[in-house]
This record gives sequence, C-alpha cells and structure tokens, in this order.
Amino acid sequence: MDVILPDYYGENIYTLSCTIAKFLGVNRNCLKEMDISLNNRLVLVLFDGLGWNIFQKTESKINAKKITTVFPSTTSTVLTTLFTALTPGEHGVLGYNTFVKRLGGIVNTLRYTFPQLSERDSIKDSLSFNVSFPYVKSYLKEVNNKKTLSVIPKGIENTEFSNATHGGTSEYRTYANYWDSFYQLSQALQQGSYDFIYFYEPDVDTLAHKNGPYSEATVSCAKDLLKSIMSLAEKYTNYSFIITADHGHVPVSQNILLNDDQELINYLEVPPYGDSRAIFLRTRYEISTYLTRKYDNLRIFGKSDAEKLLGRISDSSILPDYIVVPTDYKSYIFSFKQKDEYDKLKGHHGGLLSEEFEIPLVVLNG
Repeated sequence: MDVILPDYYGENIYTLSCTIAKFLGVNRNCLKEMDISLNNRLVLVLFDGLGWNIFQKTESKINAKKITTVFPSTTSTVLTTLFTALTPGEHGVLGYNTFVKRLGGIVNTLRYTFPQLSERDSIKDSLSFNVSFPYVKSYLKEVNNKKTLSVIPKGIENTEFSNATHGGTSEYRTYANYWDSFYQLSQALQQGSYDFIYFYEPDVDTLAHKNGPYSEATVSCAKDLLKSIMSLAEKYTNYSFIITADHGHVPVSQNILLNDDQELINYLEVPPYGDSRAIFLRTRYEISTYLTRKYDNLRIFGKSDAEKLLGRISDSSILPDYIVVPTDYKSYIFSFKQKDEYDKLKGHHGGLLSEEFEIPLVVLNG
C-alpha cells in the first residue's frame, strides 16, 4: 500500500491551525495558511478518530473536503499542532510515547507520566510539561480581547497536556457523556457571548480502537455526532463551524509484540516508542537491513528524512535515528507493562496510510 507524506504547505491540519491562530489575532511564522471564509465567531469541532474513511461510511450528505493530518497521525501530536500552529518538528510532541532528554527517558505525552504508570501527571511536581516540552506555545494564551471556551470531557481539564495546548481559553466546561457534551455546547451557543469555542468529542476514537473503524458501533456513533453538530450549526448561524478530526484508523491485521524481538532490543539505546504504526528507534547501529529482513512491508526513514515527516525542526535532539512506518495493517507494539491490553485493540493509527492520514474538513456558516 502507498503511504502519504505530510504536506505542510497544503490543505493540512497544520495550515488549518495557522488559519485559526490568525482568526484569533495571533501572529505565527507559518509556512502557509488555509483559505477559509469565516464569520466573526467560530466553533472548532474536533471528532477524535473520525478519519475520511469513517466519514465516508456514514454516507453523510454534508459537504466535506478531504485534507491530511500531521505525522505521527496521533492525538497528542495533532492537538499540539492544532493549538500551537507549529509543525511536529517544531513543538516536539512526537507521538503517544516520546523520548524527552530532559526527563532521561520515554514519557506518555497525553497523560504526562512514564508509560509504566497509570497515574496522570505523575511527573508534574518534579518537572512541568512546559519545561519538558519548551517549544509548545499555545496561541490561545496570546489571544486578546476575545472570550474563548473549551468544552471537553470531564477528567482532562487542568491536566498538564490540556493546559499546555487548549487550556489557554478564557473558560472551560466539562461533560459526562455524549448527550451532556452537546447540551453543554448548545448552552454556550445560546449564551452567545463567546468569540471562539473549542468542542472535543472522543467517542469515535474509543469505539474504533475497541471494535475497529468499520464496526457498526463506530459508524453509528459518527453518524450521530455529525447529525447533532449539523443541527446546532443550522440553529446558530451567527457562528461559523469548522468540523474536522485528528486522524483516522486502520483495521489491525496483526499485532506484533516488539518485546519478543530481543535482537532488535539489543540494538537500541532505549525501547521503541512513538505509536504502534509510527515506531521511533534510537540506536548507534545501522539496523535498516535487519528490519527489512525481519519484517515485511515497512517504510524506513532515517534522520535525513525527518523534515519530510515532521516539518521544520526546532531541536535536532528530539529526532530518533529511524522512523518505521508499516505499509500494511500490522501494528508494532512495545509493551511497557507486564499486563497491557493494547494488543487487544482492533483499530490503530499513527502512520501514513490513507485510512489514518486523511481526515474530513467541513466549514459551515462561512
């Protein structure tokens, strides 16, 4: 299968983020912005995991454009780009798990904890997220004279990752479930005092991971989300609505546990990290030959390819020696815990196949 390389000059979540920063009056040194017509009030809707492939399965009549996400195609990297207007290579949040030299190892970026631990934000008392990731500068913290709001699931408010990315809004509201999420959003729209609202809904991603991207549960959820947001957009025409996603999913054909490859582990300076479909490797050895002999259908990128994948680079120390991307539906997992259910998931993402890299963009009331 063919991979899609990021286009940081094209219609991409990065250029969309640059457009939103400009809308909010914040200047960024962007490579390019997306040409979108907007009202003076905006709702940014992100449906986690709603890739173009799942969007098409809903058979929605909504007029949508196909754009691409950034690499790795995973939530932590995409959300950081979305709220910094920086390429992944600039902000340095490279995957679900990434290597942080200042911390001396690998950290789970969304939960800001070591991957062996379940406790969220276990590191913050020793070292804040902003110290570990000094290039993460949210444009929401630079907005002046605009009232902004985040509507997010209960439990992720005031976390290190949220505060560093979308935590710069004037206010936030949390919700308990799908029905509550749209109630909270509708109440904010009815109030009519916000210039910018960010609305995040994770259910498609949760169901695609558990049941697969084309399961009845996943597609039905996507249909309901689109129907509900369309209803609000039709009612509150004084707001423009941008509806998009962070990534799609591929159905997993096989889970390969890298813990079992002792020869590979012996080559590495630290365990494999990144995502199951975007594997980052640090080593002093030339291992591309070993990888191609051991595993089928891999695309192997070296350090010289980093800008092709990650865009502009702020600090070369964040770069691994190799980035490995499957060109089939296999996932490559390194488990940091003795008991881990990650290899039971039926949907994965992170790589460069169209199913995980192409996302919808819908603009309403522009």
